[in-house]
Amino acid sequence: MTEQREVDRKREELRQHLNELEDRVNPKKVADRAVGKAQDSFNDDPTPWLAAAAGVAVLVVGGIALAIFGRR
Repeated sequence: MTEQREVDRKREELRQHLNELEDRVNPKKVADRAVGKAQDSFNDDPTPWLAAAAGVAVLVVGGIALAIFGRR
């Protein structure tokens, strides 16, 4: 009877590990965790996000200016 209990215990441990692995690699859950981390990061300190947005804006405006004035 003791061996059967040990087998059942090991089986339950394995089931828990497999469920944990499934949660870690599930694409929807991975994306949800990434979005959550990004939101938390933005809520903590938005400065890096604002700096990145400003950099992108400068690149876009510079590209448009180059396209307009580069033809002359």
